[in-house]
Amino acid sequence: MRRIDASDFRGKPQNYVAELSVTTEELEGLWGPNEVTWDDLGPWFTFAFALSDGILAALVREVENAPNPGYILTAIGESPLADILEAFLRESGFDAGRVQRRGFE
Repeated sequence: MRRIDASDFRGKPQNYVAELSVTTEELEGLWGPNEVTWDDLGPWFTFAFALSDGILAALVREVENAPNPGYILTAIGESPLADILEAFLRESGFDAGRVQRRGFE
């Protein structure tokens, strides 16, 4: 897994994979400063990655008024979401206990 520029995190479909219990400080300690991206809802803290199998994944969190603590894991492509989550956890070193909600259950 390698960090990529948030501007390279693009494509379709983009899928909600899971919500993870991680903090901005923790992510910045692992991968450096966050990037801020924008969509129709406003600004998002973003950490984007290319997984070893080529899947693009990102951890995102609304900058203002996030409805839940932690980050949303989102990915681009047609791969099964459970497989993406498993690969992300394995490559990031996070354990399954960090998963607060799965988007595919």
